[in-house]
Amino acid sequence: MKTIHDVAKELGVSASTVSRAISGKGRIGKTTRDRILRYIEESGYYPNAVAQSLAQAKTNNIAVILPKVHTLADIPFFHTCIYAIEEVAQANDYDILVVVTQGRDTRPLERLILNRKVDGMILTSTFENDCFVPLLKENQIPFVTIGAVPDEDVVQIDNDNAGACAELTGVLLSKKIKHIAYLGGNMEQMVNKNRYQGFCEAYRQCGRELEEDIIYKVLDSKVMIEKALDELLEKKADCILCQDDFICNEVVHMLADKQVRIPEDIKIASCHYSRILENYPVMITSLKFDIEELAGTACSVLFDMIDGKEVPGKTVLDYEIILKESTK
Repeated sequence: MKTIHDVAKELGVSASTVSRAISGKGRIGKTTRDRILRYIEESGYYPNAVAQSLAQAKTNNIAVILPKVHTLADIPFFHTCIYAIEEVAQANDYDILVVVTQGRDTRPLERLILNRKVDGMILTSTFENDCFVPLLKENQIPFVTIGAVPDEDVVQIDNDNAGACAELTGVLLSKKIKHIAYLGGNMEQMVNKNRYQGFCEAYRQCGRELEEDIIYKVLDSKVMIEKALDELLEKKADCILCQDDFICNEVVHMLADKQVRIPEDIKIASCHYSRILENYPVMITSLKFDIEELAGTACSVLFDMIDGKEVPGKTVLDYEIILKESTK
């Protein structure tokens, strides 16, 4: 007796694609669905009735997967995500389970899958080599990501981080700022990778070469940020573009301690706005993304997937550039 994996192997597709063709649910092209169904009819394969009935049972729960928060700056983002998802979930008569993960430990998700606790999941943070995406695909669980992933077969809801950072950097370059330093964090996170790509793209569009000696990546502690900042001040950088609000917050406080004035001595901008950037004498130029829209859209798309509706492979939301005194 053939299994769903046998069918997938014979046709050179994933088991999840075969499952979507059989159930008629999820994102799959008509040509691929017809080819799979034709093969099934010719080979005499039929899905296990018990497995089908289990797959069709609903729990009216979805899981929101959060990474362990290491900085206070991360809290507002994830809090807003949960609030927006909960609002959409309640409107659809669903409850949410919040699951906090530790690094690459997939066991919390495996327990949810094994015990059939949820009908779908939302990943709120994505990585280049994501360990959760293959697990969910293999187990044919409907899921969406808040943020980009390299796998184009995954439904993704994201802000245009690369385009936003490219435009912000272009604005700074148009102000005739000669030496723009870049302070970034963990480049395995897709949001950080895309923001840095946008920074590089702005230089390419302007026909200017990157100044590698004032670009710092993988800054994951206050000590590393301060060391980079001291070097930038020695190198006479004109402006610092911070990859996120956490780095920007640290830089602004360190500059104040060093009695370095913003923007008179050095200009500052952030690739992400949050309320922690509001409490300074000088308002910070930054990029503003609508996190409620981001998370709410992700939840709505997930419910469409659970209901078997066709959904776009990737939804990219807009942004706003907030120009303030810190770059004048």
